[in-house]
Amino acid sequence: MYRDLPPMTWLRAFDASARHGSFTQAAEELGLTPSAVSYQVRGLEAQLGHKLFHRDHKLLSLTRLGHAYLPIVAKAFADIDATTWNLFGNGVQQEVTLRCLTSLNLLWLMPLLEDYKTRYPDSRLRVLSSSWSELSQGEAIDIDIRYGDGSWRDGAVLPLMQNKVIAVAAPSLLGSAPYPDLHKLPLIEMSGVVDTWRHFFARHNPEATLPEPAYKVDQSLIALELADRGLGVALVADVFARPYLDRGTLLRASLTELSTQHGHHLVLPSDRNSHRPEVRTLVSWLQSQAQSSAELIRTAIASSPADS
Repeated sequence: MYRDLPPMTWLRAFDASARHGSFTQAAEELGLTPSAVSYQVRGLEAQLGHKLFHRDHKLLSLTRLGHAYLPIVAKAFADIDATTWNLFGNGVQQEVTLRCLTSLNLLWLMPLLEDYKTRYPDSRLRVLSSSWSELSQGEAIDIDIRYGDGSWRDGAVLPLMQNKVIAVAAPSLLGSAPYPDLHKLPLIEMSGVVDTWRHFFARHNPEATLPEPAYKVDQSLIALELADRGLGVALVADVFARPYLDRGTLLRASLTELSTQHGHHLVLPSDRNSHRPEVRTLVSWLQSQAQSSAELIRTAIASSPADS
């Protein structure tokens, strides 16, 4: 009926070796010796009549046919795994590991997690924080929330939210004028971002001389806390500014805002099973919350006291 399918063990060896790019690391995952994994892959290649890997000084890279075969094999394993858990699971939810950039974690995700737990009381969620978008080797992440242009190649990428970049400051720094000359105020610069004060002033006030920033930081949360203390004007994504605008501790310092080609994305690493029900549920919930937040953010910004 299935026309001489290769043995499951050979397919598992191929899948693990392709994901790790190494027989040795595949062997560690499968609980075998590297020679056993290599033997199984050679058996699969012999049955198929084609090479699946280029072997160069113990470095593995997929051949053209290997590249074409891998996603089919990986999806088959993922479908079997998901269906097995759906039909025969013991009723206990598997833990889902979510990694989130620190600022988004504290300023957006944390306030929403009570809703998630209320909706899914049996869920088991492990939340990690990170400063940058790169995924460290050895981290078992089911869902990774990253900021960028979505060009990552280590997993499926789903857009989560696209935000505006706005300038905010404490009322004490702004004084009586709702929109003062920003080039006369201390500025807080974010390192490693695309949307900088230089881009902002190109739209806000091209004739002004851009001052040297008073502070340079690497996270939006730090920039916002400095601004909250009246130490400068922060240029941040509106999703980060919203809690401060809601409390009234920060106000918009300018009507100018930047649209950005970068945004927050959900990355489902290819070495994890993204078809698990628990993962699909969390992805759907995150997308729903992002959609709801988008309108709330625009409302909070529009109703900021500085706009009245």
